[in-house]
Amino acid sequence: MIRLVFPLILLILAGCAHPRAELDADRMGRLFIDAVQRGDWPAIDRSLAPALMASPDYAQRIEGVRVAFPADPPWSIRLLSSRQIPSGAEATDERAELQYLYTFAERRAVIDLAVVPVGWRTVVPATARAPRRESALLTEKPEAPPPGAGGYEVVRVYKALSMSYTEVTNEDSAAQAFWAPGRTPGQWLFLGMAAATPVFMLWTAVRIFRAPALRGRILWALLCLAGAGTAWMDWTSGVTGFNPLSLRLMGFGLEKGPSPLAPWMVSLTIPVGALLASLRLAMLRFRTSP
Repeated sequence: MIRLVFPLILLILAGCAHPRAELDADRMGRLFIDAVQRGDWPAIDRSLAPALMASPDYAQRIEGVRVAFPADPPWSIRLLSSRQIPSGAEATDERAELQYLYTFAERRAVIDLAVVPVGWRTVVPATARAPRRESALLTEKPEAPPPGAGGYEVVRVYKALSMSYTEVTNEDSAAQAFWAPGRTPGQWLFLGMAAATPVFMLWTAVRIFRAPALRGRILWALLCLAGAGTAWMDWTSGVTGFNPLSLRLMGFGLEKGPSPLAPWMVSLTIPVGALLASLRLAMLRFRTSP
């Protein structure tokens, strides 16, 4: 029993863990956002990726984000999500996509930032160097780490590729609430089907255990809890989709992203195992009936 409970606890803790970004990408992202809020254009220009610098309207784009910032410093900064995209996977260049929630005195904002690695830098560890301005990290020239750089810290240098600022209003937060008005009968029907799926799976598993004439009842009962193919719905907009290449247990999913602008997502899995088990029970009863 303990062998089954311990992995389950680990899975629950992993699902509740905070998102973690690559340390150097996160550090550069926070410093760059701070430079944009302060309007420190020398630091901004030195920390822009070549692809962004080549755009003729890059200054207008950065200025459009800067003017949206409140003048006061943020009360809190929270990393909402982090995604590391390797080179050649979904884009031509490697990059990190970061999303932050900035909380100010009277407003909140979600900031999306994409940064690309441009090289390496060797620095003296923080415990061995004199205090300096953190903004200096944006101005140092990238360089390759020397071989056998003992006693030094090798960090990766990132530069900003894109940035967006989205203010979170009370209306936005209310619209993403699960019990917000405006849900259609079709959405409630989908939710009812999703909630009924695990009930049907468990009910079929109980019927399997109550059929002593069925061989391999434990395997059939476990099969009842498996489903193939996942249908999902954006609970705010009602948009639906289907992923046929998925396997899930218990068939019901309800989740919301960490961003206050993220919608609730409702999902259900087709109870293939329970349907096969029900068919097997029907065939068994047909053969044993007088």
